[in-house]
Amino acid sequence: MSNVELRTIEAKSGLAKASFPDAFLVSLYRAQAPYRGCGHGCVYCDGRAEKYYVEGCFERDLWVRKNLPELVAADIQHGVALREYGAICIGSGVTDVYQSVERELELTRRTLQALVPSRLPVVILTKSSGILRDFDLLAQFPRVLVIVTVTTMSSDTAGILEPCASAPGDRLQVVRKAKETGFFTGVMAMPLCPGISDGPEQSRILFEAAQAAGADFVFPGGLTLRPGRQKELFLTLIDERYPELAPLYRDTYHENRPSGAPLAGYASPLMKVWNAGLEKQRMPQMIPHRIYRELLSLPDSLFVLLQHLRTLYSIKGVDTRPLVKASGLYGAWLKANRTALRRKRIPPLDSEPFPITRILTEKLVGICSTQEGFGILCGNPKLGRLVSSIVNEGACFDYPTLTSVRKS
Repeated sequence: MSNVELRTIEAKSGLAKASFPDAFLVSLYRAQAPYRGCGHGCVYCDGRAEKYYVEGCFERDLWVRKNLPELVAADIQHGVALREYGAICIGSGVTDVYQSVERELELTRRTLQALVPSRLPVVILTKSSGILRDFDLLAQFPRVLVIVTVTTMSSDTAGILEPCASAPGDRLQVVRKAKETGFFTGVMAMPLCPGISDGPEQSRILFEAAQAAGADFVFPGGLTLRPGRQKELFLTLIDERYPELAPLYRDTYHENRPSGAPLAGYASPLMKVWNAGLEKQRMPQMIPHRIYRELLSLPDSLFVLLQHLRTLYSIKGVDTRPLVKASGLYGAWLKANRTALRRKRIPPLDSEPFPITRILTEKLVGICSTQEGFGILCGNPKLGRLVSSIVNEGACFDYPTLTSVRKS
């Protein structure tokens, strides 16, 4: 830790519970990240953007929430996670909970120890092989999803873009060992950078390597450059290391969107290429239904599925407006019922630790007791039939084929 300066910041809360599950990291709860800033020094990281208010040098001036494990332990003791089933995500996409300072501070490990009594699944996103140290703790959770970010199989390219992260091969070894241990696991292939790592051949090599390592899914995504210091830093790197690509970047990101998104005319064709490659491999291009239905309650997994379907069908060029409307109606039903139940005193029992989950599930099953029930709720009979097969028959929706697969 000789090259970093640690500053202490007090965590105000430990474990937060959302009204809806997060569709990206398929979790209902979030444990705050132990760190702000990240020693991996990834040049593309949008955690550098002004939006996230990280003071100083992003990779050297690290803020440490030393009191986080104690806050999480207190939240678990006070029953924050006793009434609803759902995965807990540790950290965020703008800092790594297994960056190098974790080896000495062990804040992530202590947070995991505090979460074990919750009896809830856990989701972790990292690009560090340091997570292997904690596989003994992760094995104590009922379900585990280990997501590893891999953006290129070129060690030289990774050394330029992600100078202090684990080597690509070491990250895929995490995927391999997670699979062997019995965890769910997959690869976040993002960001794939224009002209550097997003081409058809480069992405094919990455996707096939992920599949060979045992990944359950590969989730590709392009580079976003938020106006301000993130974009300025990355374009400086382009000028210095890839000057021939400077015109491409200045054209592709010239709109300076707050989200940092590139021109749709550049991004959309690439997404189709990536997804075509993954379909050929029969590899899910998002965290698949068969995984997150184990990590979330039935009502929440259905909410995530509807969000994912909007993306999957839009990639195919399908008009998703009916699906958007239907998912909005279901989301309103879920939020209203969950909010009402959270306001009531429904104490958990030893034999039933998640009473709100039970009641919400019973309500959903009641609606789906007929094929028409969910179709009436969401105004979409075709979707209602799909949901009925999922709720009543335990069917799983297969992302590569976009078909419902019933249990044998």
